[in-house]
Amino acid sequence: MTAGSVLLGIALFIAVGLYLAYPFWGASQGRRQERKNQRDLLLEQKEALLAQIQTLDFDHETGKIPTEVHTVQRARLLTEAADVLKQLDALADAIPDKDIEAAIARARTKAASLPPATARTDGDMEAAIAHARQRKTAVNGRINFCPQCGARVSSNDKFCAVCGHKLTPVTTAT
Repeated sequence: MTAGSVLLGIALFIAVGLYLAYPFWGASQGRRQERKNQRDLLLEQKEALLAQIQTLDFDHETGKIPTEVHTVQRARLLTEAADVLKQLDALADAIPDKDIEAAIARARTKAASLPPATARTDGDMEAAIAHARQRKTAVNGRINFCPQCGARVSSNDKFCAVCGHKLTPVTTAT
C-alpha cells in the first residue's frame, strides 16, 4: 500500500464519521429549537407537564409514591401547567383580530354599495338553490336524482335506495 491510499482511506473514514455524527451535535439541536416559535414550545411544555401529572397520578395509584409526596409534586406541576396555559392565552390574545375585522367591514360595505338587483339575501340564495335542485331532479316529469341526498335514481323508483326518501315526480311549469 502506498501512503496516498492510506491517507485517502483515513480522510474518507473521518468524512463518514463526521457525516454520521452531525445529527448528534448540540449545535444542530439548537438550530431546531430556534426554528420553533414560542407557541409551539409552550404547547410542547404543556404536553410534557400533563404527561408528568398523569405519570405521577399513576405512580400514586399503584403505591409507588406516598400520598404526602404526591400531593406536593402534583401541586407544583399543576402550578407550572397553569403558568404555561396563562402564557398560551396571552399569545392567543396577541393575535391581530383587527385584520379580520377590517376584511369583514370591507366585505359588508362592498355588499351595501351593490345595487339592490344584484345584492341577494340568504333567503334569495336558498330559494335559488332549491329551484336549481328541483330542475336537476326533474327531467320530463321523471326524477333522475333524489332531492334529499342527491343519489341517482331510476324513473320508476318510488323511494331512494340510499336515504329512503319518498320520490314523487315533479312537473316543471315553464
